[in-house]
Amino acid sequence: MTAATADSTLVSIFRAMTPDEAARTAAATHRAAIEAWLRDDLEIVRMRETGSWHHGTAIINHSDVDYFVTMSGSKPTNSWDALEQLRASLSKGLSNCFVSIDRPAVRIVYFDGTPAVEITPAYFRETDDYDIPDPAGTGWVRSNPAVHLEYVNEAQRMTDGRAKNLIRLVKTWKAWNHVPLSSFYLEMRVTQYARANHPIIYPWDLRDFFSGLSSDGLRDMNDPTNYGRRIGTGATGLTEAYAAKYDIDKAARLSKLAKSAADDDNHATAIRHYLELFNVQE
Repeated sequence: MTAATADSTLVSIFRAMTPDEAARTAAATHRAAIEAWLRDDLEIVRMRETGSWHHGTAIINHSDVDYFVTMSGSKPTNSWDALEQLRASLSKGLSNCFVSIDRPAVRIVYFDGTPAVEITPAYFRETDDYDIPDPAGTGWVRSNPAVHLEYVNEAQRMTDGRAKNLIRLVKTWKAWNHVPLSSFYLEMRVTQYARANHPIIYPWDLRDFFSGLSSDGLRDMNDPTNYGRRIGTGATGLTEAYAAKYDIDKAARLSKLAKSAADDDNHATAIRHYLELFNVQE
């Protein structure tokens, strides 16, 4: 049997965290039920997948399946009205789940443990532009899911199919350590990094990504697609910001130690550092 290496350990992690066929089947079943109900009850125009499942960067048991629902009729002044209309409809039409508002979406958590779903009410503007609820207020913000999809896909092409695996590794670090950062924020940070640092070599680039994140400080970022809006870190308040910064600095230290050990051909030590980095209990 071939002994595990630093690289093979990281590959094993992102492969284990890639949604399997059962999760994908459950997600498709949920979508069909949700779409059929909303077309009948609210006469929605369209339901389209967005987010990490659509990007191919979801991690199993942690990533929600995201959809934009193009609403019919006129956009209300207060986005809370659209969210409440959507929540009330889904609560009435779905069973064996809990439905709640989690701005800018309505979140559906299934009691059987299958992937949760987030439905964002969207009003068409032009081309692929939509107005969706402002995550930080009661108004609306402009969004274009096609722009971010293409940005991630372009990084995947530039890195010979390795950028999305690097994204999954960072998201797994966030999930297993309960780091209070937005998955979308991390996805855009990793994608931006990958586009400027190919080819991707997982031990090398995990170290360099976390090192950059640590040295840059925890702050919102400009949307790298130049779409025009800031992307927040997701950390709410000083307590979460301090906790996230501590986790980032620890990740930078451990990924550096793991890379150094791998360079010395000491893969057992490198793996031990990776197990600590990802909070894997031996």
